[in-house]
Amino acid sequence: MTEYLDPTDSVAVPRKTATRPSSLDGKVVTLLDISKAKGDHLLDRLEELLRERAAPKAIVRKKKPTFARPAPDPLRDEIVGATDVLIEALAD
Repeated sequence: MTEYLDPTDSVAVPRKTATRPSSLDGKVVTLLDISKAKGDHLLDRLEELLRERAAPKAIVRKKKPTFARPAPDPLRDEIVGATDVLIEALAD
């Protein structure tokens, strides 16, 4: 597990990344669009590849209201409560 500093908190706080699953089969995968230009194109392709190469239980799409701020707490709570794997992607 890797440790990193979370720059979104008021003071840098050590955080650890989640353990990666060995497979996405049977998992609920959430694709999070952070609202940067063309990010949806990248996630569209990623969704295609996931459907071709894995057998997820579901692929859910979510979108942040703006890339300039962290995801709002209600969106975070929604994702955490309903997903096994989160993929956050952006493109310009």
